[in-house]
Amino acid sequence: MILPPIPTPFDREGRLDEEAFRELAQALEPLVDGLLVYGSNGEGVHLTPEERARGLRALRPRKPFLVGLMEETLPQAEGALLEAKAAGAMALLATPPRYHHGSLGAGLLRYYEALAEKMPLFLYHVPQNTKVDLPLEAVEALAPHPNVLGIKDSSGDLSRIAFYQARLREFRVYTGHAPTFLGALALGAEGGILAAANLAPRAYRALLDHFREGRLAEAQELQKKLFPLGDLLAKGGVPLLKQALRHLGLPAGYPRPPYPAESPLWERFLPVLEGLKEEGWVL
Repeated sequence: MILPPIPTPFDREGRLDEEAFRELAQALEPLVDGLLVYGSNGEGVHLTPEERARGLRALRPRKPFLVGLMEETLPQAEGALLEAKAAGAMALLATPPRYHHGSLGAGLLRYYEALAEKMPLFLYHVPQNTKVDLPLEAVEALAPHPNVLGIKDSSGDLSRIAFYQARLREFRVYTGHAPTFLGALALGAEGGILAAANLAPRAYRALLDHFREGRLAEAQELQKKLFPLGDLLAKGGVPLLKQALRHLGLPAGYPRPPYPAESPLWERFLPVLEGLKEEGWVL
């Protein structure tokens, strides 16, 4: 499966643009297997509870979708969980609490178990953003829970993907790291929840199909071609992704202040984007 973590559009003053949010989702949805709403690239941590609710009401996705949950405590998480459930989300995608992670201890397991008692979820390991490692021991302990469906691992650490395959056979694994997408597939990942899939969904679908059908040389060639796109996006984050989508004429809006509207990597990224567009891989 290929799911893009859809950006949340804000206007230049940082106000949520619900109409643009719905239009962007409608443009992407036919090209992918589903959506992630309010993930890292969806700026879930930048939204008020009221905005989260408004955005979900505006979207009305037709395909399966996940909702990102990046809270610190169970009381904070409960409102967002209930809204996601009411909106018809397939599952949550939940990061671990991070601010006091050093003293969390067994509370990490209790946090995820309490969420899973109310709604299916995927664990979310994204240490480059959270600055917190989700211990493999905790993943292994949580995996047997019937409502812990799997994990999105955006670390790019292929040894972790190998661990999931070796030790957690029924666990669904998605990579969030586009530069190592093919390697993750080779180690057992089911698909990708990739920022780059907002821009080149057909390319990542083709790469996944090549791999599944055993056309490894074609998969390797396409991974090589897509590497600069994923690598620069991983470095440029939300400002670069939204700038690229705006360049393509899609209503991605702007990052919420104080984050910049334009990325310093744009001059390097534009030729990559245009080259892939000429080949028919970009929206």
